[in-house]
Amino acid sequence: MTTVRRRGRLRDARGMTLIELSVVLVILGILLMIGIATLLRARTSANESAAINGLRTINTAQFQYNSGCGRGDYAASLVILGTKPPGNKQGYLSEDLGASDNPVRSGYRFNVQRGVEGTGGFLDCNGTATETTYYAVAIPTVLGQTGTRAFATNQKGSIWQLPGAVPPVEPFGPPAQLVQ
Repeated sequence: MTTVRRRGRLRDARGMTLIELSVVLVILGILLMIGIATLLRARTSANESAAINGLRTINTAQFQYNSGCGRGDYAASLVILGTKPPGNKQGYLSEDLGASDNPVRSGYRFNVQRGVEGTGGFLDCNGTATETTYYAVAIPTVLGQTGTRAFATNQKGSIWQLPGAVPPVEPFGPPAQLVQ
């Protein structure tokens, strides 16, 4: 057995005792759990920010469609917003949002449909039916893991939120809150 002389006393150099090792492992476990919880909260927050930005992108695309191809009306679906109008090299939405009617992006499912008090409009530049209003939503795919709030917007351009997986309904107002 090896011994080490430290400040006039002999000490055994075999290392940590089992109790000391257990205490270190418990402390590391606690720090790991705190780190994982913080990471999951940050991921959820990032997904929610991406959902809000996705709805802002849809609003911008709808306004461009309204003035460019929609003849004063709005697209009835995300696929219509993603379709190239004649003479353009791309649609009004990127492929990740405009490729299907219910795309999933950053843990949120998006959708566009006719808004409250909306009616069918004229045919657009592609010969597709339009709507006089629209209602777009972003709903978390797994509540609590991918997001804790659902979002909605319409042709007025404001984005509203509600906790949970049910988006705010039109006309917007309490209990829904405006996203700042």
